[in-house]
Amino acid sequence: MLDYKYIIYIIIILLFVSCQKDQEKTSNSDFSDPVVKNNGQVIVLKNENGVFKTIVATKKALNSEYMAPATVVASILKPRLKEAHTIILFDDEELNQLYTEYLQSIAHYKRDSDYLQRVKDMYAHKAATGTELKQAETGLTDAATEMAEKEGQLRMRGFDPITMTDIPPGNIWLISNVPENIIGSLKNGKSCTVLFTSYPGEKFFGKITAVGDVLDKQTRTAKVRITLANPGERFKPGMFAKVKFPIEEENALSVPVSSVISVEGKKLCFCKGQEYYKAEGSHY
Repeated sequence: MLDYKYIIYIIIILLFVSCQKDQEKTSNSDFSDPVVKNNGQVIVLKNENGVFKTIVATKKALNSEYMAPATVVASILKPRLKEAHTIILFDDEELNQLYTEYLQSIAHYKRDSDYLQRVKDMYAHKAATGTELKQAETGLTDAATEMAEKEGQLRMRGFDPITMTDIPPGNIWLISNVPENIIGSLKNGKSCTVLFTSYPGEKFFGKITAVGDVLDKQTRTAKVRITLANPGERFKPGMFAKVKFPIEEENALSVPVSSVISVEGKKLCFCKGQEYYKAEGSHY
């Protein structure tokens, strides 16, 4: 017959082993089964010593660069006639046509404006009827509407008509699409570095001359126009390039790249709470 003490020892050992297994199971479950909330936008992991190395994120001045692809969209050329507008040769035939129509609308508006002034003067001296005055006013309104329509179409394509005629010949324009989160760092007149596929190893320096008025709903990007000198006409409309935009933030919260993970196209950072680590998604 077995000794009762021996049986008790066996029971105690079995209970101890069972408790250890339950603790390991619970510990593994806590770590391997994170809590997912808000349709995957928030992930919560319980604190496990040794799993995460915690660092303190601080706000400080941030100086970096953002590189984006760009295309030479236009070359600015000198006209043969001094009275003529600056020639802008676009890489897109529709843009060429649109710019021509915009210049024509300016001419129409000036013509109708002068005509209205003459009719007003004639009407004051009883040399024109009220009907003629009304027709002249309507003509000027139509010309203004036409000009505004063409201007809006140009702005949609990333071109500010007001500044288009101020660019001297011998320059090119590049258009680059940049995300909305860095638009605030891009100011007119700010320098940027341009790298051309056609000229590997060479750096060129241009200036930001316009930031688009419209944000693309799908890509969340805006068009940025860069002006670059073109001595010897080395750069042609249609050429591809990359542009490095300097990014300066006075009081920016930054974390090391090693702290950022990508999940389904979103950037995540784990933040330490009182009893857990939480990862929240962002849109940058």
